[in-house]
Amino acid sequence: MLSRITRTILASSATALLRQPLRKVEGRSLSRAIHTSQERCKKDEKDSKPSGLVLHVFANAESRERKAYLDILREYKTNNEMRRGHVEFIQVALKYMDEFGVNRDLAVYKAVLDVLPKGKFVPRNYFQTIFMHYPKQQHVAIDLLCKMEHNCVIPDLEMQEMLLNIFGMQALVLKKFWRMMYWMPKFANLNPWPCPTPVPKDPKVLAKLAMNKISSIDVQTEITEFKTKDVEDAIDDTWIVSVMSSLQEELLRKQPLDTPIFVEGPYTVWIADHCIDYFILKGATKEKNNVYQDPDDVSDIRIPFWDKKEIILAPTVHEQNDGTYFGMCATGTSTKDSLLSWIRCLQEKNPVLTIIPVVFKLISSTREQFYIDSNESENNILQTKDQQKDTN
Repeated sequence: MLSRITRTILASSATALLRQPLRKVEGRSLSRAIHTSQERCKKDEKDSKPSGLVLHVFANAESRERKAYLDILREYKTNNEMRRGHVEFIQVALKYMDEFGVNRDLAVYKAVLDVLPKGKFVPRNYFQTIFMHYPKQQHVAIDLLCKMEHNCVIPDLEMQEMLLNIFGMQALVLKKFWRMMYWMPKFANLNPWPCPTPVPKDPKVLAKLAMNKISSIDVQTEITEFKTKDVEDAIDDTWIVSVMSSLQEELLRKQPLDTPIFVEGPYTVWIADHCIDYFILKGATKEKNNVYQDPDDVSDIRIPFWDKKEIILAPTVHEQNDGTYFGMCATGTSTKDSLLSWIRCLQEKNPVLTIIPVVFKLISSTREQFYIDSNESENNILQTKDQQKDTN
């Protein structure tokens, strides 16, 4: 216990210190020296570019290439050491990845993730772990991983080390990353029609991949490429990718000569993120003649070996309920003239097509609807009545 004299001396000295004016620290007051960190931040803000200009860098870029995208990320990291506005910057960077063509590049995803500062978002205690430490930063990192999953980009162990350095072991981002590392390698090679990486941009190559995908049910299917300039009186100068098997040629030879066949389309098939239009050559539906109308009826048991009736063979894979499919094709222009050239090219190997009538049932590509207001329709009716009166 302090004595009364000691407590009196301490109280008087503290009062004297409080009454004294603030000391000068290098020409500045003490209160101003305490807030030097705020002054330094304001100085850095003046030197750095405004956040609005940084967010519009991707939109104002001259070229939409991978190199320009990485240059923007590098410039942001070098000119913004404090990494202010990193959440908004990453959101804009993810938005423009498709336009720059880097949505399937793992190295670019790592460069975007490297924008986040290291060690700042790691939780230090149990309560920070429970209440999701720095939720905005974790959400934007999860959005980056979801975009990788949508574009079928499998992360690696280097990205795991980056996430550990940024968010720590207990973050939700790591849980999302571990789920991706478990499921994505399992489904990576399960596609029966794999597409080459990077995806080709040539429409003819994409058409061959699409025709191979559609006709893979019959192993005897052959892919043939035609050119419309080899056909007489052809208007379009384009290519035709056609598929037809020997079984389909046999079914076409058995087709009745007086029954028309149809060219229908266009239908769509997807190759990676590209949509390809194709057309089909289809015959009419055949009538099914069942030998036994009720196979469960035991009142009149018939033995097929002794009956003088034909045995119905099982239908082929090309004989479906809606018709018999004789072939498919994809053209460069998807016009009626290119389809007419396709039929003429098939006539060389299938002379039956010169006799059988072919009907084109094409879907119109214009789906716009025009609406007329009631006032306009009334005005048109009145104008027609006035014209009739004048003529009379």
